[in-house]
Amino acid sequence: MYLKSGVMENGIYAATEHGTPQGGNLSPLLSNVMLNEPDKELVKRGLRYVRYADECVIAVGSSASANRMMHTITQWIEQKLVLKVNATKTHVCRPNRLKYLGFGFYKSARTKQWAARPHEISQTRYRK
Repeated sequence: MYLKSGVMENGIYAATEHGTPQGGNLSPLLSNVMLNEPDKELVKRGLRYVRYADECVIAVGSSASANRMMHTITQWIEQKLVLKVNATKTHVCRPNRLKYLGFGFYKSARTKQWAARPHEISQTRYRK
């Protein structure tokens, strides 16, 4: 019933036929259930990753590894779990070009380590 309850868009009711409402509390829960297997596979392979609901970042050492991982994990999710991977939001990039959950990443000149800080776009939106 919750999934078929509909959503409000600009103050107007719209029916929902598939998916979970954006920002709802059910979506992250279902993501955790469905993506538990890929999480275990990434751990088994010794890969460093972070995932919040359906947002995931997988850290690898090279562009070739990243492209290989992108192809493998996309194929696994779409074929084994029968889920759709959004190709427009999915990409390979260097950490300093990444925006994840409102944060950007940079390599500290002092410590030579990667660190996170609020992304410029997120800061601008917050100020507005």
